[in-house]
Amino acid sequence: MDELMKDRVLRRLDSLPDEKVHQVLDYIEFLESRFGDRSGPSTLEKIADRVEDTMRAGRVSVSAIKGTREVFDAAGRVVQGIADASRTMIDELQAPITSDDKKTTTVEEKKSVDDGEKDDDGDAGGA
Repeated sequence: MDELMKDRVLRRLDSLPDEKVHQVLDYIEFLESRFGDRSGPSTLEKIADRVEDTMRAGRVSVSAIKGTREVFDAAGRVVQGIADASRTMIDELQAPITSDDKKTTTVEEKKSVDDGEKDDDGDAGGA
């Protein structure tokens, strides 16, 4: 959406009471479900939306709703950080490593070589 259209929509939203703005949001979500991107919001965002809807239905103050939403947003950032760190760790574990004889191997190949050096008792080979 271009900036002019966003500004126009925001001006219209600003003139509506909170209850009507919530109805507009419901309609937008309906349109997204019918015609929007299929990837949609994350599970955490869906939970946050439901909590927000429940709080609005219970006539909770706007500041309390905003604070709750900020907590969910912070939790989303933490979860995203953990996911990013996990992806980085997996990429590093799958990256080729160089052994002493300069042969390039992966971590899985290195593990199978190390396991093959042990005898049937699980001890290192030899005496």
